[in-house]
Amino acid sequence: MRLSAVLTKNDLLRAIEEITPLDFEISRRPRRTISLGRPWHVELVADAGLRIAGSARLRWEIAGLVIPVTVRAWQILLVPFVAVRDGVHVLAFEPTLEHLDFKHIPGFLDERIVETVNEAIAAQRSKLVWNFSKTLAVHRALPDKLTPHRCFDLSPADGEVTVSTTEMALTIHIDANMAMSARRPA
Repeated sequence: MRLSAVLTKNDLLRAIEEITPLDFEISRRPRRTISLGRPWHVELVADAGLRIAGSARLRWEIAGLVIPVTVRAWQILLVPFVAVRDGVHVLAFEPTLEHLDFKHIPGFLDERIVETVNEAIAAQRSKLVWNFSKTLAVHRALPDKLTPHRCFDLSPADGEVTVSTTEMALTIHIDANMAMSARRPA
């Protein structure tokens, strides 16, 4: 059995608009934060993923001094794929920072900020995941009036993601079966 879900570019735009603007902490010591406004560019890139671009502000602490940094432009590509993590199938997104353009920042600080932002993105990789195996798995006992006692099981077995310029489609392969039940679940 296959289950397909399609997200259009408009669906993705609505979701991005709901979660932005967004502030998050890059590090606590030294204190560094980034504030992302609403992106000005969102596009689906065929056979690649979701590209998002916008501007941002950073609060960058160095030796107790807070330096405000303006990011004129940033661009990230979120590449979706199905992976197996801890024995279950998940939809994951691999973020790749494609562009970061600062306003009036010395070169030595520019490189350090880019390195730190890349480290922060790498730290978020494990969080950009949907465990569809957990969400979609079903184990239900059939009514007591039926003998022999059986359970109905649905379990996601695999999946794939395709991206076109208009939509992102997730197809999940689901195993369905009726299993004998030794005793009735409570």
